[in-house]
Amino acid sequence: MFAYRHHFHAGNFADVFKHAFLSQLILSLQKKERPIVYVDTHAGIGHYDLTHPWAIKNKEFIQGVGRIFGCIDYPPDIGPYLEILNQNNESGALLKYPGSPVIAKNLLREQDRLVLNEFNSSDAEQLRLLSKGWLRTEIRHEDGFKLTKSVLPPRERRGLIFIDPSYDRSGEFERVASAVEMGLRKFATGVYAIWYPVMSESVTLDFIQRVKTYGGQSLLRSEIHLSQALFPGLMNACGLLIVNPPFQFELVAKTIGSWLLDKFDSSHNGRLLNQIID
Repeated sequence: MFAYRHHFHAGNFADVFKHAFLSQLILSLQKKERPIVYVDTHAGIGHYDLTHPWAIKNKEFIQGVGRIFGCIDYPPDIGPYLEILNQNNESGALLKYPGSPVIAKNLLREQDRLVLNEFNSSDAEQLRLLSKGWLRTEIRHEDGFKLTKSVLPPRERRGLIFIDPSYDRSGEFERVASAVEMGLRKFATGVYAIWYPVMSESVTLDFIQRVKTYGGQSLLRSEIHLSQALFPGLMNACGLLIVNPPFQFELVAKTIGSWLLDKFDSSHNGRLLNQIID
């Protein structure tokens, strides 16, 4: 399939940012007893060995999860994510990084359901092996950008769709926007969390405008920008665009983002952006 392997980037600041948010999005939907479905369009292998040669080639995790592992001075909103991180590193040494499938699996209740998709054949097989024995879990192997057409609307009528592609090909923003459009046509009340790298303000605004035209009651744009000097030649900013965010989730976003910014950017030249778009 494609050359991209997330293992090279596992546990970097972008992973921590989106997975801390993901944890709270799931928990927000679980405030009601009714079941939810969690749909992961680009699930990867689900769990990453940080001692693997791919992970240690650039050691991106050192400036990401390495900055927060073992912290005890954290706000309650990031506690569930850190607890899962600790459970996956019970020895006290940072050796493993839990991807979005593992995070979701650890948070979902007995009435909830997982739909995990991965397009890369070898990664999909690793995901299948990892999830063997997981209850109420469906593993799919198809184009993640078409998943919103094939699995929505869910029978639960409540759920979170996590869209987290690699953005390693041209036209990726357009494909994401089209996937969201299809999803909203079939499941207008779903919560859609879309991760994206910040390339330029114009690219981001064009993307947000496309998503906005397709519907959704509101959007939350949340971004973290770190000093470029700390990440020479690497991505230093990313965001989550949340369609139909849970009530007052912008307050959770501010709390998590502020704590992570303080941990990640020792230069204090970074910044956050949290913006509700009605």
